[in-house]
Amino acid sequence: MPKTKSMILERGGQTDGLAMRFGKEIPEGSLVFMEGTEGTGKSILCQRLCYSFLRNGYICSYLSTQFTVKNFVRQMASVSYDVKKYLLKGKLFFISTESILGETLPKDAFLSKLLTCRKLFETEIIFIDSISTLLNESIDNNNLSDLLNFFNRWMGAGKIIFLTANSNEWDPRIHQTFKLTSDVHFESAIVNIPGIGLSHQIHLHKFSGAKYKYQTSTAFSVRPGMGISLESTHVAF
Repeated sequence: MPKTKSMILERGGQTDGLAMRFGKEIPEGSLVFMEGTEGTGKSILCQRLCYSFLRNGYICSYLSTQFTVKNFVRQMASVSYDVKKYLLKGKLFFISTESILGETLPKDAFLSKLLTCRKLFETEIIFIDSISTLLNESIDNNNLSDLLNFFNRWMGAGKIIFLTANSNEWDPRIHQTFKLTSDVHFESAIVNIPGIGLSHQIHLHKFSGAKYKYQTSTAFSVRPGMGISLESTHVAF
């Protein structure tokens, strides 16, 4: 049975309800695909999962198409996911597309740059948020197999790779391929819950190799200074 990595976040003596809903642990060698339109909560979920992995002693890398390192640290601190010490200790390797890929680099060259960015994939867990934004001008059905083979090689070494994507940003055939080839498939949305109002909702469509039971749908909100709060329990993590 493959080894797994825990998503559980424990703070103040309370166990993280979010991880319990998501199956507690992710098997090594998994491709996790998280889709959703803009503003539905993909990034905050990645940030929350990254923080719990760091707290549990794993080494992570995070490529962001949205934040500089300064803004990323500030954003994480605003929801009590303080990652500054992990950056300083080399436990978290953060990459901003502005700094590492270069502001003047043509976007159609981003795929080749990603495939040669070895340091990003030397950690145990890799987040690319978002891959559709990163590669929407450089990937097509002709070179998609190059990317999939590249990911498969790293996953064969036990790496866990998280990808976020917005289906509106790239070829729907490429988007569908990632949905089908992923081991874990999340979909985020904004829904109107009676008695609560508008809320983030994450659907877990597929979880290959799950070790524990998981919920297929979870509603949550984001609370400044606290983090993700499950709507059913109102416990923030």
